[in-house]
Amino acid sequence: MLLVGWDAADWQMIHPLVEQGLMPTLSGMMQRGVWGNLATTRPILSPMLWNTIATGKRPIDHGVHGFTEPDPNGQGVRPVHSTSRKCKAVWNLLTHYGLRSNIVGWYASHPAEPIAGAMVSNQFEQFGVEGGQPTPLPASCVHPAELVPELAELRVLPGEIDPGAILPFVPGAAELIAKSDHRLGKLQHLLSQTATVHATATHLFAKDDWDFAAVYYEGIDRFGHEFMEFHPPKMDQVSEEDFEAYRHCMTGAYRFHDMMLQTLLEQAGEETAVLLISDHGYYNDHLRPDPREGMAGPVEWHRPFGVFAAQGPGIRQGSRLYGAGILDITPTVLQLFGLPVAYDMPGRVLAEILEEPSIQERIESWEEVDGDCGMHPNELRVDPLESQAAMEQLVALGYVEAPGEDIEKTVRDTIASNEFNLIQSLVDSQRNAEAIERLDALEPAVRDSSAAQTLLATCLLATADKKRARKVLEALTSASPGLTRTRMMLGALEFAEENPEAAMEHLRAVAASDPRLPGLHNKLGQVLIATKQYGEAITAFDKALAIDGDSPLAFTGRARARLELGDAQGALDDALIAAELVHFLPRAHYLIGRALAALDKPAEALEALELCVRQAPGMKAAHLELANVYRSLGQVEKSREAELRASRVLA
Repeated sequence: MLLVGWDAADWQMIHPLVEQGLMPTLSGMMQRGVWGNLATTRPILSPMLWNTIATGKRPIDHGVHGFTEPDPNGQGVRPVHSTSRKCKAVWNLLTHYGLRSNIVGWYASHPAEPIAGAMVSNQFEQFGVEGGQPTPLPASCVHPAELVPELAELRVLPGEIDPGAILPFVPGAAELIAKSDHRLGKLQHLLSQTATVHATATHLFAKDDWDFAAVYYEGIDRFGHEFMEFHPPKMDQVSEEDFEAYRHCMTGAYRFHDMMLQTLLEQAGEETAVLLISDHGYYNDHLRPDPREGMAGPVEWHRPFGVFAAQGPGIRQGSRLYGAGILDITPTVLQLFGLPVAYDMPGRVLAEILEEPSIQERIESWEEVDGDCGMHPNELRVDPLESQAAMEQLVALGYVEAPGEDIEKTVRDTIASNEFNLIQSLVDSQRNAEAIERLDALEPAVRDSSAAQTLLATCLLATADKKRARKVLEALTSASPGLTRTRMMLGALEFAEENPEAAMEHLRAVAASDPRLPGLHNKLGQVLIATKQYGEAITAFDKALAIDGDSPLAFTGRARARLELGDAQGALDDALIAAELVHFLPRAHYLIGRALAALDKPAEALEALELCVRQAPGMKAAHLELANVYRSLGQVEKSREAELRASRVLA
């Protein structure tokens, strides 16, 4: 099996290029196999996400919580290391069975692990040039170490990227080179790093036999941070000159990756199953953040849906995948190898992509399986000087601040930042009580920040602590009256306290100031549904979808409104789209069940509602609807059981 990672790849960019015939390799892969969206988790930070992909676990369980971490020697911070990962990755699980893996460039894989096979860490391609030669490789970036001399020769220097390679990205490069503020040097650097990863991967994959191979390309994400603001349509703050100069860069980046994919597929051959994935997408349209609005940091560019495509033995041909998420990748890889998924992996096997979807019985945990798995010993430490180039790159991209002279403060800030990332991940997995406890335990400077207090208010609303939520929100409003998110949350609070008119006042005020927020129109729609203004609710959800056409909440909201108006088929269509975007969405499955029941399809309704209560055992309305469907099918005993379960839950 070959797993190819394209950081930040997005179907919104890919589909037009496929239609124009500009990405023939991926187009062929889509026709021969399965493709669809891949929902990410939050926060949308690459080191956390790629370790979730590799382990099938959330950050609180895998241990990688940010881009940097305190150095064990107490002298500062360093890029996050593989030694921070506290559970087994898929290549460790395969090592248990003596299966050989070749891993190249995976995020947070430095130092390279002593697995069965070979590993080249994500610091291998991060090098400087001195006297026309690349700087020496860190000894720990390659396993086994004897591969270092031959792999070091594969690095591609920026100066080796000739003008002919640059022209597809910047057709007017010859005119730009005379200007002092051009970005051609950055382009050369990105191309050299991406080419280095590709040369290393293809060399290793051709060198000897392997059972599993994985290669991670950071290129599309890094191209996005440098050049997406110049992609058509032109953003207001971009000059005509810069727009004309760099408007082709992102198209060039995708075409470049498509060509590299062709080489990988040819190497893999028809006997290899191939999975292509990204950890998240990248805004490329009217939702691109405007730096003039003060919210244009690197993470704000990340869209919550990445890509998934698969082909080869064991994979169905010519079909779509719906409702997949990054937690599902490791379970699916294990299934394709005939190995069991563990109960402590919250994702699912993507059985619908398999030719033979007979799922293996789960085991309790792979962490309890003894034997050599190629993980580092706990005491391993790495020279912090080896991390300097990687730190400089993170600073240049804007993901972290440059370390200050006050080492203790830098370490404290790093710990606090990683803890805040972890808290966001807990909120994403609906573990709000734990998140509140951790937010309260943050050091005062971080705990009292606007970001932390806003997140706290979100958790308090989710746990129905309305009194404290109001106190937090009123303090935020007093400190920063213009914060639209706070005003939206006050609207949500008024709604929760059954004050719909006050809620509408807040939400309409926000709508007048910032109409680009799809979440605002979703919340407006929910309030309108509660006040039985279903037609206006549909209008609000339509506005949300006009801003973001992939909003699951907008589709579920519109489905609810249509159902209340008696449009069961329209409700079914919308709810199905929502479930296709995000599989773990109980409200969507509940609405699918209600719509199918209204369309006199009780057997299909039953399937949807049973899935709903598996995902959300505490949803009282779903149990009651399930009881009705059981009764219509003559299953009286099951109907009584469902009613009993409904009586035992609060809402």
